[in-house]
Amino acid sequence: MDTDRLIQWSFEHSYHMDKANACIHCAPIRFSPLTFRLAEELMRIAQIEGQDITAEVAEVMIHRGAYEEDTGR
Repeated sequence: MDTDRLIQWSFEHSYHMDKANACIHCAPIRFSPLTFRLAEELMRIAQIEGQDITAEVAEVMIHRGAYEEDTGR
């Protein structure tokens, strides 16, 4: 299996779980440290391969630094 694809699928799972958790708690979205790290890796891969990032990765990166990461997650 292609490692880049595995990272993408892992990111998508974590991204949608974070979104679902926010909906369940009627709270603003706060992405997990795992989601941030996966997004950062996808950005690195996109830069190396000269590709654009997805809207989901861009959304996560907008949140980077906007709040303290919950390292207990």
